[in-house]
Amino acid sequence: MTADVSWVKCEAISNEKNNIRLGISKEDQVFSVDDAVNKVGFGKFQKKLIFLASFGWLADAFEIFILSVIGDLVACDWILYRWQSALLSSIVFAGIMIGSPILGFIADIYGRKKCLCASVVLVFVFGSASAVTPSFAWMAIFRSCLGVSLGGIAQAVTLCSEYCPNDMRGKTVFYMCYLWSFGSLGVILLTWVVMEYTNNWRLLLALAAVPSLIVIFSLKFYPESARYHLVSGQYDKACAIVAKMAGTNRRDLPPGKLVRVEVKSRGRLRDLLSSEHRRTSLLLWLIWFGSAFAYYGIIFISPMVIKHGGLRDSANKDVNLNLTSIGFEMLQVLPCVRFTQQDYVDMLLTTAAEFPGILIYTFLIEKIDRKKLLGFSCLVSSMFCMLLLMKTHRIAILTFLFISRGILVAIFQLNYVITSEVYPTTVRAVGMGAGTAFCRLGGLIVPYFAQVLLISSPVTAICLLSGMLFASGVAAACLPLETRGRGMKESSAQLK
Repeated sequence: MTADVSWVKCEAISNEKNNIRLGISKEDQVFSVDDAVNKVGFGKFQKKLIFLASFGWLADAFEIFILSVIGDLVACDWILYRWQSALLSSIVFAGIMIGSPILGFIADIYGRKKCLCASVVLVFVFGSASAVTPSFAWMAIFRSCLGVSLGGIAQAVTLCSEYCPNDMRGKTVFYMCYLWSFGSLGVILLTWVVMEYTNNWRLLLALAAVPSLIVIFSLKFYPESARYHLVSGQYDKACAIVAKMAGTNRRDLPPGKLVRVEVKSRGRLRDLLSSEHRRTSLLLWLIWFGSAFAYYGIIFISPMVIKHGGLRDSANKDVNLNLTSIGFEMLQVLPCVRFTQQDYVDMLLTTAAEFPGILIYTFLIEKIDRKKLLGFSCLVSSMFCMLLLMKTHRIAILTFLFISRGILVAIFQLNYVITSEVYPTTVRAVGMGAGTAFCRLGGLIVPYFAQVLLISSPVTAICLLSGMLFASGVAAACLPLETRGRGMKESSAQLK
């Protein structure tokens, strides 16, 4: 990427002691957004922003986790084939794959806040439309549009990370993840109540869209990114929002004035494969894909593990793994499933397994280098996935499942942290969008994986999950940059 950055002396000049030592007058002193954020610290401004942005994560969780049950519920009203049930899930992920880089581009060009606004409004519209759909075809159309809309939710992480000091950025993303996990539990409880008392999946889909409506009403309280204002030539707005941040936290800004930054291009997807970012991008995309494939795979196999106490005994001995049998399975009519109270309890327990992982990693994220933590976590999770194939006591298998899921949700959040930190402001949002697209590619494949491969050959399926995690761990170790404690850059020129 070509960029002409008006950077005075070097970034370290913004430090007051260095300015005095170098004989620079106060009038000539400058500071970067990074200097301002680290001087102002983590205060009321950041806490308010995280609280607001977390509701976007809640809305995302509701729409994603409803996918695990909606096919079974719709099959009680419509004649639904297995391929159609799988399609209802995978088409959402396909939509996110398309929407993530597009909305990432919008976030880099027009602003993080506008991207989030467009995203949540469309999520509410298409989520609500799904509740009144007259046929499977319209359901597929509305859910695919919903998927495209969900592609912008990840920009809430971009916005929050751009306002957090170096020693709090990692924790910030994990704080937001609490609402994701609460949303996962909320969907299960909502499904339990609605289906138990009304047996109406349309009402369930309508209520699942409510969190996105909450986000819409809260958008007016969101600040736009000061970093975005700076690289988009809106210097006065950048100064104003930085001053507001300092005033809200009741702290002083560094001496001098905010440095000007001029760039010639922003939000170009091809810049992710430029010489500065190519290696990082390719490795991150592999990590996003592999960890997401494993995470969603574990979510889909959790009910089977709970029901059978393991995977070895759950295999269909009569199914041979070939194209003919796969096609035959996918053409079978999906039976109407009425979830029992025990089913809901089991789903709540497996989902609650995410909380210990998030709590532990909230502490670890600022104590251990990102690359080491991500790589080690992928390898450990790979090992626990393989342990699911053991023939042992039910409690041991469930323990392996809970540990795997707890680590995997933490890996997911680590991906968001590293992706937001490794790219400069000019391509940070589109970089996040591209990573999310590869993440959803993994999610797109999982429904077919769960419907066929897991049933016919659980050993092959688990080896595939474990192998993807192992590859992700190796890729994490090969990332060129360690981002813990590192300042965020505004343009690629500052990375050199």
